[in-house]
Amino acid sequence: MKLILLLAAVLVVALLVTQQLNEGKDAKAEQAAEIGTDKPPKVPTSPGDVPKFEDDMKKFMEDEAAKQAEKIGQATQ
Repeated sequence: MKLILLLAAVLVVALLVTQQLNEGKDAKAEQAAEIGTDKPPKVPTSPGDVPKFEDDMKKFMEDEAAKQAEKIGQATQ
């Protein structure tokens, strides 16, 4: 009798753990879909375009960091 109760308890715990792990995957998929909506600058094909690409990439990274910080701020309030 004790063995049956033990097996039932293990089964319930296993189901709860499985449900918790599956919920985390859904949240990560939604977050990944929201990130990266803007397209990064195109990679230059000539050496003369590298300085402009560097400036564009810096601006892109700063904009994305600001967007992410804003989302984090909204989520924590």
